[in-house]
Amino acid sequence: MSSLELDEMAVSERGPNLDIVIAGGGLAGLALALALQHRDIEAHVFECHPYFKSDTATAIGIGPNGVTALEGIKPGLSSIISQAGSYTNSIIFNLLRNGKEDPPRVTNMPPKEYINVRWKSVQEILASLLDNNKIVFSHKFIGYRPSKGGVEAYFRCGNGLDRIKVVWTKLLIGADGIWSTVRKQMVADPPRYLNMVDWNALLYNPDLKVYQGIRRGEVIVRSEENMQVHSITAHAGDYTLWILRKKDESEDLANSLVGGRGGLGIPGCKARALKQLDGLEGWDSLREAIDVTSEDTISERKIMDRLPLDKWSDADGHVLLIGDAAHAQYVGPGQGARTAFEDAHQLSLLLQHASHSSFSEESIRDAVKRFEELRIPRMKKMQQYAAYSTRLPKFQPEGFQNLTTEERMRMGEEYMKWVHSYPHRQECDPNSTYFK
Repeated sequence: MSSLELDEMAVSERGPNLDIVIAGGGLAGLALALALQHRDIEAHVFECHPYFKSDTATAIGIGPNGVTALEGIKPGLSSIISQAGSYTNSIIFNLLRNGKEDPPRVTNMPPKEYINVRWKSVQEILASLLDNNKIVFSHKFIGYRPSKGGVEAYFRCGNGLDRIKVVWTKLLIGADGIWSTVRKQMVADPPRYLNMVDWNALLYNPDLKVYQGIRRGEVIVRSEENMQVHSITAHAGDYTLWILRKKDESEDLANSLVGGRGGLGIPGCKARALKQLDGLEGWDSLREAIDVTSEDTISERKIMDRLPLDKWSDADGHVLLIGDAAHAQYVGPGQGARTAFEDAHQLSLLLQHASHSSFSEESIRDAVKRFEELRIPRMKKMQQYAAYSTRLPKFQPEGFQNLTTEERMRMGEEYMKWVHSYPHRQECDPNSTYFK
C-alpha cells in the first residue's frame, strides 16, 4: 500500500514502540528472532494466521552451510532439529531412457552432515525456543510508512482481521515469503513462474511399512531423460517425502490450478498427480507412494522464484527484506531454508553490534548496509545458478548457456564447494571459474 492509502485508513489502535518488528512467522522470521534473543536483543514476530498452519506437505534438506548457520543462530540448534528428522546417508540417481533405467548412480554422503526434516517440525522447534510474548498472531502486515527515526508498520488484526493497528519500529524486517507484502510495496515486482508444477506430500511412515520404496537415510532422485518429469523421494524421520515435478512450458497446468496457484488437499489433486505418469514406464514406485497418500495431505503448486535485486532495503535502512522475500530461488538446488538461516545468522551478528549503540539510526543504517554488501552478491550468484538448474533455456543466465557436460559438472562442483564453505568467502570464490 502507498503512504497515501495508509493515511486514509481508520486506525483502531496503536501498539507499543518496538526496536525490531519481523513480518512473517516462517523459518526466516523465527530463525532471526531466535538469533536475536540468543544475543539478548528483543524482536517481535507478527504472524498473519491465528496459529501456525497444521502442515505444509514438505520437508527441507539442511546441508553444511545450513548447519553452520543454525549453530551460529543458537549453539546446539542443528542437533535439536536433526532429532526431528534424519541424516541423509546416500543419494541415488536414476535416469530413465524410453522406460529403461540406467544403472543407478549412488553418492554416499558424509556422516551426520545432511539433515532431512519436516518444514513444520523446524517451525515448531524455532517457535518453542522463543519467549512466549515474542510471537504475535492474527496480525496481517499490510504496509509501512516512513516516520521520524523509523517506520510505522500497519497490520490488520483481530479474529476477523477487521481492525487496523499501527506499530512504530526502528527496523521492519520483511520475512513474509515469496509473496511478500513488504517487497510488493518496496519493489512491486511479482514472483516469476518457472514453467513447472509440483505435487508433493509427507507420508507418515515411521516403520517404513506403509510405503517400502525407501530405506532409512536415503534420498532417491528419478528423472526422464528429457527432464519433463522429475521426482524426489526422501526419508525424513518418521515421514517419507515424495515430490513429482512436471515441466509446463505451455502453462496449461498452471492455468488449471485452483486460484492460479494451487494449494493443499485440493479435490482431484491426487488424480492429477497420477495423470502426469500416464504412459510412462519405470515409475511404479512413485505411483505406489502417491496411491497410499491421503489426498488431503497432497500439495500442488506452481514453482516460482524471484528475480535478483540490487537492494533489499528501503526507508533509509529502516525496512529490510530477508529469506524468500529477498531472494526466493528455484527449489532444485535445495538452498531456500539454508540461505534463510544464513540471513538470520549474519543479520543477528550485525544487529548485535548495532545494539551497543542502542540501535541509533546510524548504527541501523550501517548494519543494513553491511548486510546487503555481504548477502546480495552471494544470493545473486545462487539465484542465477538455481535458475540455470531448471534446464529451461528461457531461464538460463548469460554465461551459463551452451556449457559442455564437463563444464556443467565443474560448475556444480565449484558451486557446492563455495556454498558449503559458509561463512567464509560469502560474496564469491575468487579461486573458482563460475563464482568469482
